[in-house]
Amino acid sequence: MLAFKKNIYEPPAGEAPRLAPYPFILHALSADRNILTGLLSRITEEDLKRYQVLFPHASRFATLPLLDALSRRLLDALVRRDVWYGMNAYHLCYIYDSLLGLVEDYSYESREKRLKILPELNGAPVPFDAFLEEYFPNTAFLIAPERMNTMSADEKALAGFNDPCLFGVVNKFIPSEEEMALPLLPGNPYRAAG
Repeated sequence: MLAFKKNIYEPPAGEAPRLAPYPFILHALSADRNILTGLLSRITEEDLKRYQVLFPHASRFATLPLLDALSRRLLDALVRRDVWYGMNAYHLCYIYDSLLGLVEDYSYESREKRLKILPELNGAPVPFDAFLEEYFPNTAFLIAPERMNTMSADEKALAGFNDPCLFGVVNKFIPSEEEMALPLLPGNPYRAAG
């Protein structure tokens, strides 16, 4: 189970139509598995360009095989129901690109196809910005390197840029094996300590 800012495994509260976070993320990560498997089966120059279009932010720090490994880890952790995993900026950046791709595809589809992709929305547009605000701790991985690298330590702390991997994502550093790993959490991060 992946730990986001808010629990994605609980049904969303509020009036319908309401985007269900778990199926939304599951759909995006599952679709990526098909895309990445297809691209890796042949890897032409055109495929290399295509993966950069499909993963505009994550492709800045990861090769196609690295994205494949990251995708596999995230999907496996998402569906595993016996343990919780934490995530860093590399993971969140990849998921962001994955979700963005699904949102773009969804927005160009007919109402009938939209109902099959995300039925809970009843064909309505995906409230992507609201989803990010509710479930992502931040989208600091989208900041320009020039901006990030000129911020003082106090400015970064005030902005909540406390993920040690953020510098690597923003500055396009290839993640280490340790940074690719999803750390096990000691228990349910949403359960109040008591």
